[in-house]
Amino acid sequence: MTRKISVIICTRNRAHAIGPCLEAVEGAFAACPVVEDYEVVVVDNDSTDDTFLVVTNWAKQHNVPLRLVTEIKPGLSAARNCGIRTATGELMVFTDDDCCMRSTYISDLLTHDAADTELTMRSGSVVLGNPLDLPLTIRKVPESLRWKKPLDIRGEGSLLGGLIGCNMAMRREVLDRVGFFDENLGAGTACPAGEDTDFFYRAYLAGIALEMVPDMIVEHHHGRRLPADAIKLRRNYAVGNGALCAKYLFLYPNFSRHLVWDFKRCLRAIVSPPAEWDAEKRVAMKQVFLNELLGVLIYYKSRLVKLMGH
Repeated sequence: MTRKISVIICTRNRAHAIGPCLEAVEGAFAACPVVEDYEVVVVDNDSTDDTFLVVTNWAKQHNVPLRLVTEIKPGLSAARNCGIRTATGELMVFTDDDCCMRSTYISDLLTHDAADTELTMRSGSVVLGNPLDLPLTIRKVPESLRWKKPLDIRGEGSLLGGLIGCNMAMRREVLDRVGFFDENLGAGTACPAGEDTDFFYRAYLAGIALEMVPDMIVEHHHGRRLPADAIKLRRNYAVGNGALCAKYLFLYPNFSRHLVWDFKRCLRAIVSPPAEWDAEKRVAMKQVFLNELLGVLIYYKSRLVKLMGH
């Protein structure tokens, strides 16, 4: 008998997207009949559109064990933590409401899990779901990549571009050892990114193996099609990186070192930009630096507020 699988999907104001996401999950389980026990946990992060109604109606029309809960605290991390507390599976899968699993996803996941000889947190390929969308927030993995403590400085730095939050799977023991997602980080908070990288770091420090695999594929229908969308996304990532730098500066300086190097690189480029750079490139680099600095300030402010009990 296979382990019980919980698929956790956090959603907010995506009534138009959650249906296809759920149908893809249903199809992946239907294609893997060896799974006898599973559940889908949908966490509605206090949507103001028809998301709750859409999910409720979908559940009535499909023979899928679905649990719909509401998390009123804003933020993807808070929603994921709600999903973790709600889910009862031994094998946990996290995906986003604008992602669709390929039909072989569950079979691929079980193949990898069965071969594990140590506790492993795993992510797979994320491909573009709609060719009209910009090629952002995707990663096609040509071959398996694995990280395990201890690594040298360069190896630890590669974790910055490691696993992807919209496609990750782990046994419950990983969550028992690592804990919850940091609710000061992630979409819907003042630091709108970095929560997944932070979780990967903590898993690594806890001695858990991290792996990226070519299969376990999800298609990302993110809907970003304008240059302004790309600029906003880069801003969010920069703020998130600044927050991570602040968090790990004293906890584990080796992680912060890579982010500090990025600060220095940006600052040097601002003070003495390469001659071939045009004005637009210089402005972009300045924005990266300022947003990373903003992330540092936002994170320390959030920690201070928490310490003061407000």
